[in-house]
Amino acid sequence: MKYEGNPKHKDPWQRGRKGSLCPRRDEPWAQDLLENSEASDGKRFACFDGKAYCAQEHRKGFWHGYPVGWKEVPPHIRDKWIEEGLVSRQDIKKHWDSSE
Repeated sequence: MKYEGNPKHKDPWQRGRKGSLCPRRDEPWAQDLLENSEASDGKRFACFDGKAYCAQEHRKGFWHGYPVGWKEVPPHIRDKWIEEGLVSRQDIKKHWDSSE
């Protein structure tokens, strides 16, 4: 798996439909999230600093990711991360709809 950024989640000045904007961080950070993500229904999910991220494979072996609200993370993954202490219920409530 290799992370490859997608401009629609990085550059807000693009024409057309834009995705949720990723925080301004370097790609090694995103690669680390991808490598430690959980798979579900063809997507991969990760969390960092109380926020949820989703990745999709856009070509064989290459993935791009973006922030999502916790409501998009499958319940079994949310529950596992709560149990493991990776995220709190308060974080999930705070960022339920938000991808920011």
